[in-house]
Amino acid sequence: KQFPKQTSAHLWGAGREAATKIILPTQGLKKYPPATDANRPPVPFYVRGRGTETAHGNLGNSERLGTQFTVERVNQTNTKIGNRASYAPFVVGTDQAHFMAPKGWRKLGDVVEERWGDVLETYDKWVKKLLTKVKLR
Repeated sequence: KQFPKQTSAHLWGAGREAATKIILPTQGLKKYPPATDANRPPVPFYVRGRGTETAHGNLGNSERLGTQFTVERVNQTNTKIGNRASYAPFVVGTDQAHFMAPKGWRKLGDVVEERWGDVLETYDKWVKKLLTKVKLR
């Protein structure tokens, strides 16, 4: 009787752990790559956490991409990683601008593929916990 409820809870635990402990900490996602010349004078240059610095001051257009990642439970079995920053698709998404990868920014999907073995190990661990919890193992 507990199996459906526990399955949902354990798969959410696995998805959340895989997202927050394996995928997102990768440098180039939540952890920014090292600064480049684009982050230093002369103007215009980009100040992380503030925005574009111009000759007339800072535009204040940073949306703090690294703090805007979300991990959501989509349904009983799926977890979704997203980012609320309006420019996220062009920095870490499928529409990544051509000049972002050379600066060290990673596409989220590429990181998931690269770390897939670790993600599967996480799910395996959680499924084993589930089977123990419902006394099927």
